[in-house]
Amino acid sequence: MKRRLSGSYEKTEINVSPLIDMVFILLIFFIVATSFVNEIGISSTYKDSASPNLSVLEPLTFDLTSSGQILQNGKPVSLGEIAPIVVRTRRESSDKVTVRVEPGSRAGLATKVMDQAMRGGASTVKLTPLSP
Repeated sequence: MKRRLSGSYEKTEINVSPLIDMVFILLIFFIVATSFVNEIGISSTYKDSASPNLSVLEPLTFDLTSSGQILQNGKPVSLGEIAPIVVRTRRESSDKVTVRVEPGSRAGLATKVMDQAMRGGASTVKLTPLSP
């Protein structure tokens, strides 16, 4: 049995435009029929809002003047006294320290004050500007 190959081939084409139309119709149907769920993200259960009876402890504050003085509650203190003050007040109240810097004061002094506060056991030391 011999097969005869004819020289003429029929080219068949598949028309996909109805298929694409059908896919778009299904896509629109599923978008319309889908119910979107509103999930709860972050809840506001902070320590401050969870128990309003707790009082917020004020941080220990040191002021740096432009003349190079270190003040604590308006009284001048030396750089060596900062760590013992932080240790003493950490036992009594908050272990957070705020260093308020007056414009024109030295950055190196602010760094030394922050280092002494960390040596005294402060959990966080915040550097803020001191309003004139």
